Amino acid sequence: MRNDRLYAIHYDLLYSNRDVRCEVDFLERIFREYAPFPVRRVIDLGCGSGGHSVELARRGYEVLGVDLSEEMIARAREKASGLTNASFMVADVRKLDFREEFDAAIAIYGVISYFTSDDELLDFLRSVRRSLRGGGCFVFDTWSALGVLEKRAYFEMPSTHFRKSGPMLAIKEEVWRIDALNQVSTAEISWSLMDMGSGSVDTMTHELELRLFTPRELRHFLSDAGFDMVAMFEDYSGKPVTEDSPELTVVARARPSGQPGGYL
Repeated sequence: MRNDRLYAIHYDLLYSNRDVRCEVDFLERIFREYAPFPVRRVIDLGCGSGGHSVELARRGYEVLGVDLSEEMIARAREKASGLTNASFMVADVRKLDFREEFDAAIAIYGVISYFTSDDELLDFLRSVRRSLRGGGCFVFDTWSALGVLEKRAYFEMPSTHFRKSGPMLAIKEEVWRIDALNQVSTAEISWSLMDMGSGSVDTMTHELELRLFTPRELRHFLSDAGFDMVAMFEDYSGKPVTEDSPELTVVARARPSGQPGGYL
């Protein structure tokens, strides 16, 4: 069973294979290229321990990070200590009560994939749309049904990964099971967290159910929620999408009220 407090404390270690600075570099390029106005206020949906929120705040943006986990928000506030332009709140991202208050929104590390029902997904997307000004950018990543199925043998093979930071070593063991008909993947993950200095070891396990999307589906749901999809990449390096791409990084623009929908 996952220990939420332990998960929040070691979140940055567990995801230390990701380069937050480079990902924020990409976000800034997207803001410059696709937003019709200067981006100043950003909402970070499912912000976790606040890595992207804090990095954006350090670059001068006014950022609000939102997460359902009290432990994650507490960790994010610790990391943002001294930054007056970064704030955090515990809330359900499907039920936000903002009205066109932000210039851009981000949902990093597969947040959208957790909404496995159409109703939940549309609640989330409409919540994001309400929060954005007309023309505001929404950047998110998710899993590609085409790419994951293309590499199904790889994803369903049990794997072990290592993460190290200072005296801490994290060992991740995972197995994926892919339900192709329902476009859902179940991941069973076990973590061993070792303090090489003291010799102490903590363990936790959790199971994730993640939705897999096709580009056509994403266009449909985004349009229904008041967005136009304007760009799609394989990842935060900006590589073009192919049929083999297991992940998708999507850029959508909030359609002004009353304007008919359009597709990429």
